[in-house]
Amino acid sequence: MMTRTLILALSLTAVAMPVAAQAEEKAATVRIDNLDLTRATDRDRLDSRLKSAARSVCNTGLRGTAENSRRAACVSAALAEAGPQAQRAIAQAQGGTQLALLMIGAAR
Repeated sequence: MMTRTLILALSLTAVAMPVAAQAEEKAATVRIDNLDLTRATDRDRLDSRLKSAARSVCNTGLRGTAENSRRAACVSAALAEAGPQAQRAIAQAQGGTQLALLMIGAAR
């Protein structure tokens, strides 16, 4: 089966809480062109990459209980937004089309 590669950035924006108009939005690119999403091990790698990207975009460098709560909510929201996009990438891979990257983002 011939695999086609598409370079496609899927916007995955998560908003963990109401954000003021001047809020900064941060995004990270998750590279998937080197994964075979028809294999379970590569789907696990995708999951790890998405979690790492979500932690990265949600990290403000601040500390404290309130910030830890905000960061956890942001990561959860970003991963919830990324889930359907990742599932589409997996379905497309099973159909013979390999996507090159996903993007995950968060307003903070």
